[in-house]
Amino acid sequence: MAAPPKIKFYTHTACPYAQRVWIALEATGLQFEKVDVNLYGYGGFDKARLKQVEVAGGLSARGYIPVVSIGDEVIRESSVCVERVAKLSTQASNAASLLPEQPPVADELIALCNALPKSSSSRQLDELLQKANTACSKHRFLAGESFSIADACLLPFLQRVDIPASATHLHAYMSRAHKLPAFSTPLSRAGGGGGDGMSHEACCRGRGGPTRHESRLE
Repeated sequence: MAAPPKIKFYTHTACPYAQRVWIALEATGLQFEKVDVNLYGYGGFDKARLKQVEVAGGLSARGYIPVVSIGDEVIRESSVCVERVAKLSTQASNAASLLPEQPPVADELIALCNALPKSSSSRQLDELLQKANTACSKHRFLAGESFSIADACLLPFLQRVDIPASATHLHAYMSRAHKLPAFSTPLSRAGGGGGDGMSHEACCRGRGGPTRHESRLE
């Protein structure tokens, strides 16, 4: 396998969408450079400089995170970035693959997570937790016996919700996840990553504030 191209990851440590990509990168073992973006002011690597990266990569200038540059390629949108990292993990030597053993399960869980509304509780969140709990009852991870894109995409959000006590398999999964360096490293550097972190993509665009979701299993 060929050596991977240079990877730059533009992020804000408290953003769950950016944490998806950070977790994916850590899980693969790929080398990358992390660039922290100043979303709320000027100076340092701020949104104006991020927009320059976007434009140079052929994207419209939005100033949203996460953004990932892989060689000359520039991509954004968290789940797209995670999928691209997963593809790269299969092409690079000594990288751990993020491809799921159960692709339909991974696709469904990620789609449900991406569609969560911004309310503190919702039918969609209940459905996501139910399906994630069921998935964890069958396998060690969300989409099989190995860590995959499903885990990278859901963990930052599962960390922010109140998981019902009845979701025993999901609780056990979260306990295992906290022992994984790929998850614990971004979490610790984000100051815990629980209810004190940003919770929606709007926050990653420099708007909004902390939210903690609540849900129950019926």
